[in-house]
Amino acid sequence: MTKKKKRLIANSQKGGIRCRRECPLKCLDTDLLIAILRGNEDACNQVMDLNENTKGATTAINAFEVFYGSYRSERKTENTNEVIKLLEKLYVIPLDLASSKRTAELLAKLAEKEQMVDYRDAMIAGVALENDLTLVTRNTLHFKRINGLKLEKW
Repeated sequence: MTKKKKRLIANSQKGGIRCRRECPLKCLDTDLLIAILRGNEDACNQVMDLNENTKGATTAINAFEVFYGSYRSERKTENTNEVIKLLEKLYVIPLDLASSKRTAELLAKLAEKEQMVDYRDAMIAGVALENDLTLVTRNTLHFKRINGLKLEKW
């Protein structure tokens, strides 16, 4: 097992998905997580397509964004509990030192070209790049300027 895979498994949430060695992960972006919580059929089908060979993940930044939305909603307790239930089914990958370095590097390169992206999107991309994840999103416009980032539109 590679060091990245070991770190990924070690950093995953307890109680989350347990997968066999080196199964590929797809990183679910905030837009997909929100759509799942709202019961969007396309989003639910996307998650159903994750099988034994591919497992779902998200980043701590995506988790923050979804929690923030739940706390801003009128039904804070109910929505926050739904967020917790969803996130417990996924690997939640932290913004660690290596991902932070990767994020800073990609933001600096984009700034040189005057092609800035939102810091949260950059952190999500940094985590995905550092952990060799495919980011599943409909917000491809936000991420397409980031070289090497694997994107999948849902």
